[in-house]
Amino acid sequence: MRVLLFFLPAVWLLVIPLFFSEALAFDPVKVAKLLKSRMCVSCDLKNANLKNANIPGAFLQGAKLQGADLSQANLIKAKLYKTNLTGAILMGADLSYAKMEQTNMGNSNLAGAKMDNTYLDQANLGGCNLKGANLQKAYMVGAFLKDADLTDADLRGATLFGANILGVNFTRTNLEGARWRSGKICAHGSIGKCIIVD
Repeated sequence: MRVLLFFLPAVWLLVIPLFFSEALAFDPVKVAKLLKSRMCVSCDLKNANLKNANIPGAFLQGAKLQGADLSQANLIKAKLYKTNLTGAILMGADLSYAKMEQTNMGNSNLAGAKMDNTYLDQANLGGCNLKGANLQKAYMVGAFLKDADLTDADLRGATLFGANILGVNFTRTNLEGARWRSGKICAHGSIGKCIIVD
């Protein structure tokens, strides 16, 4: 009996890591299919390794990409409507002209990402690291940006009408020509804050 009691905890120590590794795993077949077809509608790619993926114009509507590594990926003009990118790594990714309306990117790392002319209406960017990101002319109508870090980001000409900017770090952020949440345009010299000239 004593041997059995000693043996059971040892078994659990082997089983628990296997359980968690299965839970964190992603299907490499689905990844290969995405890289080839550039299409993965509503598929499950949680924690997938898509670093440096070259998939411009990819159709990923409704995909589950929580925790995925998409750093340096080419996602120009990708369709990511209602995609879940919570906690994803998108450092240096190119999302220019991408369609990301209602996309959930809460707490994702988008440092240095290219998101110029990207559609982010009603997207969740809460708590995101957007340091040095290029968001020129990005459309962020009604976007949720609470507690996001936009240090050194470029938002020239971006639209922030109706966006939630509570707790956002705008240190050295270039906001010249941006349409502020009130609908007014940020004047020349709007660095770190929006200067409204009536």
